[in-house]
Amino acid sequence: DASLTGRIKKEEFDALIDVAAVAPRKFGFAPLASEQYVSVEERREARANLFKTINTEGTGEISFQEFLAWAMEHIRGKVLRGATPWKAGVGKLSLIQPSSAGEFVEFLKAATSSTTSPEHKDLYFHLLRCFTDADTSMSGVIDAEGFDKLIDIAGMAPRKFGFAPSAAAMFKSDAERKASRAALFKTIDRDGGGTISFDEFLGWAMAHIKGKVKGGVKAEYKPTAIKEDASLAAKNLPIYDEASSPADFAAFCKKAVTDKSSPEYQKMYYHLLRCFSDADASLTGRIKKEEFDALIDVAAVAPRKFGFAPLASEQYVSVEERREARANLFKTINTEGTGEISFQEFLAWAMEHIRGKVLRGATPWKAGVGKLSLIQPSSAGEFVEFLKAATSSTTSPEHKDLYFHLLRCFTDADTSMSGVIDAEGFDKLIDIAGMAPRKFGFAPSAAAMFKSDAERKASRAALFKTIDRDGGGTISFDEFLGWAM
Repeated sequence: DASLTGRIKKEEFDALIDVAAVAPRKFGFAPLASEQYVSVEERREARANLFKTINTEGTGEISFQEFLAWAMEHIRGKVLRGATPWKAGVGKLSLIQPSSAGEFVEFLKAATSSTTSPEHKDLYFHLLRCFTDADTSMSGVIDAEGFDKLIDIAGMAPRKFGFAPSAAAMFKSDAERKASRAALFKTIDRDGGGTISFDEFLGWAMAHIKGKVKGGVKAEYKPTAIKEDASLAAKNLPIYDEASSPADFAAFCKKAVTDKSSPEYQKMYYHLLRCFSDADASLTGRIKKEEFDALIDVAAVAPRKFGFAPLASEQYVSVEERREARANLFKTINTEGTGEISFQEFLAWAMEHIRGKVLRGATPWKAGVGKLSLIQPSSAGEFVEFLKAATSSTTSPEHKDLYFHLLRCFTDADTSMSGVIDAEGFDKLIDIAGMAPRKFGFAPSAAAMFKSDAERKASRAALFKTIDRDGGGTISFDEFLGWAM
């Protein structure tokens, strides 16, 4: 209470949380802010939202009474759900670990009675962790074989206290178990595609658990000793640290998208999963179009930190333009037109998006230039692949990048800033546009092509006339674009 008014303002609340967290952090029951949030902005936003939930009267200040009531309920919830040491690097993907059958029952009752309860959110992340542990292909979907494994993983918690029988007690053989679970899998895989995504599993699991709770949860089976999986290295969520450089981050991204068996890919998978679940405010396992805007901002924190992506304010001239652009992007990802996207869809798009950026050369964004960024591939091979993709489809991201590259070249040459270029400006434009192919030896230098400046200018003047079809003595960007493409 820096203002000594007996009330905490929202700008003081961030410090209050850090002070209150010292004790649980000392014993490992709470993460450092740097472990829990991917950026200072994310931390501030999360705590601002928490402040609003405590300040129910909306006065912009909270009293000690309000803080005390919230803190006691928060601690109570943590204790009743099992106060276990925070696993650094796993983030929110923590398995529920109640310490007794009674606590487990109370947790499930609270989790299924309200979708806004902290227990419901914990159960969501518990099921998400179970799903990702079973998703050994790290593709965002699970087939019937993976589902067999998923059921065993998800069954550990209830089996620990005798709320569910072991697989050995339920089935006479492995074949019987697999057949039974394959039949169950088909009821969840409603489209018959042979795989299920997290949201499909989540919907089934929540309904299944709710049914069990409604019927009365009883520990009527022999408790099963659980061997906890302590191998968490692959789930280390941070994809960079304070010592990382832009070059380190670019190298990490390149490895992640070019080698699916690498630790970098695994880290990227869990990072994107964290971004997705952060934006899934409805806790349904799917992102609605109104949540997508927030998802993009969360996912952009890392590349923005190293200057590889612009702030939304640099990229768009207005909030309306940003929303429209992201709404259009949402449609391209939501190919089924359902109005929601699954983690599988987001993962596939994000990996391809990052791959495209990396293969075209991950270079720092030039603040203030906006979309007018020059393509900067890092090798001849990447340049060729970029050009092939850019010219094979007018809807490809590469084609769009090439468009803005050529627009940048044109505007750099348009020294009169009139929107048109004359023959003299065209001479300069060719040199600017030729930089990229010349870098890797795909085009000769002007000195190698022409014996003199006069020859160069005459040659380019002749070329200029073929583009200036109306003979007006100037060409506009669209004329240059049509010729260049």
